[in-house]
Amino acid sequence: MFITIVHDILLGLAVLAACALFVLISPKMGCRKCGASGSRQRRSGRSACGRCQGTGRQFRPGARLVHRGAVLAVDTIREHAERRREADR
Repeated sequence: MFITIVHDILLGLAVLAACALFVLISPKMGCRKCGASGSRQRRSGRSACGRCQGTGRQFRPGARLVHRGAVLAVDTIREHAERRREADR
């Protein structure tokens, strides 16, 4: 019973890590509202899409959070390396 719970938790963490890696590699996707065209057909003519502001691309869910986490990790590693260099002098 305990082994299956641990297995399920590890499997969930692996899926979460894979999703985070995918979002980190490809943070943007085509806009679903305008079909990645950047504009929408209105009664008065065409106008820029309100969701993507006319770019046709929008961030995936969680992309900003994953990117901020990656930047925070890199900054922490740099600060740690800098402290070690200072301590070695």
